[in-house]
Amino acid sequence: MFKKFTLSIVPILLFLVSAYSLFVDYEIILPEPISYSDTESAEAHTELNPVVEIKRGIWFRIDYISFLIKELESEILPIDTEQEESIDKLKRIIIGQRILFFVIAFYMALCFSAFISQFFRAWFYLTLNRLVFWLGVFWALQELFLHIRILADGHLWGAAGVVFFLTTFILTIFAIVFLEKGKSESMTFETLKHSSSLEEEGRAPQANANSSYLKLLLHFLMIIAVGILIGNFVYIPLFLLQKHYVTEFTMFIFSLLLLLSGFYIYNYGKVGGEKSLTGLQNTLVSIAYLQFRFLRNGFFGIFATVLVVFFVTFLFSILILNIDLIQTNTGLFQKGSEF
Repeated sequence: MFKKFTLSIVPILLFLVSAYSLFVDYEIILPEPISYSDTESAEAHTELNPVVEIKRGIWFRIDYISFLIKELESEILPIDTEQEESIDKLKRIIIGQRILFFVIAFYMALCFSAFISQFFRAWFYLTLNRLVFWLGVFWALQELFLHIRILADGHLWGAAGVVFFLTTFILTIFAIVFLEKGKSESMTFETLKHSSSLEEEGRAPQANANSSYLKLLLHFLMIIAVGILIGNFVYIPLFLLQKHYVTEFTMFIFSLLLLLSGFYIYNYGKVGGEKSLTGLQNTLVSIAYLQFRFLRNGFFGIFATVLVVFFVTFLFSILILNIDLIQTNTGLFQKGSEF
């Protein structure tokens, strides 16, 4: 009973931790450095300690910075070089804040997916819950130390934060232990597991015995023609749209992403849905599975990018080393430059 309760409540607690970070933030203010040349001033500042100041969270910071940018870009104010530099700095700051906001929002959605996948024992629940729980352990521990500092400063409301984050930290540790012990239990939605390894989500490609070189050539020409059409009528307009209409382009891409996600959720429910569950339950698991695919493909993409960058850098390093060795030992390039 305690195991089931812990595995169910921990994603909800971690969801609250991430939501708390969106609306509330803290800043540790260090004491200003003082000179010890004056004995009296040194003794007066011996009790100085870092102070934790409460501030508004990411949501409010994004709104406030957007307001500042809008006011600075107003036609009423005179335009000078320093003002333009300030606007550029604020735009860079708001980009970072928005990225952080979407990362936290994605983690909140990940908590929902972890809860759903664990509740229905979907085959991918181990991966999702491990990621959510381990990130939650470090997040709750960080917030716990921060609220202990707040309580030490004499703010009694910090005690509520200490109790909440300490409880979250302890229950998350228990949840990780229970999760690893239940790896051998039966799982559901095995069809999604097998269909994910096939092309077109469950449709295995079949060999065509009537294929010929002429058909391959026609297919190649059709691919080139479709690529030219897409490049001229899709890619170029999209490039011009994102260049001149940033807000509209963002809304357009976000709408397309939602439509594509809905299409995949529908297909996942049809291909791998469990007959013993209702349509709503299969849809909820399909949403969790879509986020699992986002994570897996994202990790594979980042890993492949790192490998490609490392491989190209390694090849260029060897090439530069060989050029230096040839030039040092033979002077070939110096002789070639004489002609």
